[in-house]
Amino acid sequence: MGTQTMWVDSERCTGCGACIEVCPVGAIALVNGKARIDEEACTGCGACVDACPEGTIQPVVQGELVPAPVGARSPRPYQPGPLVETAGAAVVVTGAGLLMKAASALTRALARWLTRRSAVTRPSAGSGTSPAVDRGDTGRQRRHRRRGR
Repeated sequence: MGTQTMWVDSERCTGCGACIEVCPVGAIALVNGKARIDEEACTGCGACVDACPEGTIQPVVQGELVPAPVGARSPRPYQPGPLVETAGAAVVVTGAGLLMKAASALTRALARWLTRRSAVTRPSAGSGTSPAVDRGDTGRQRRHRRRGR
């Protein structure tokens, strides 16, 4: 891992001591039931990171701050123009109109289906025959029923 410092998440540390046993330089100690790393003694070998069952010990990632070039403009926050605001409202209105048309079409289709279902006559218990529309029969099946087959 190189020479980097390690960090302990004290809220997640259970104080099991697994990291203390594997540290080759003895830089880890339990303080108030939590692991604490002596940064001066730590060599950054990473043995404690692999040994911790809770994953509470992590390497500290250090980056380099690079100053912005002289004369560079700072980014300004996005502010939509009036056209964008108007277009957004138009999209909402159009979407609401399409939603209303779809709901109307669905209502008409459902009404047609329910009307068709109620118009179909059900055979009475003693008749033995029913209209071809009710069963979806073919001509041959109707003829056989008429002949008593």
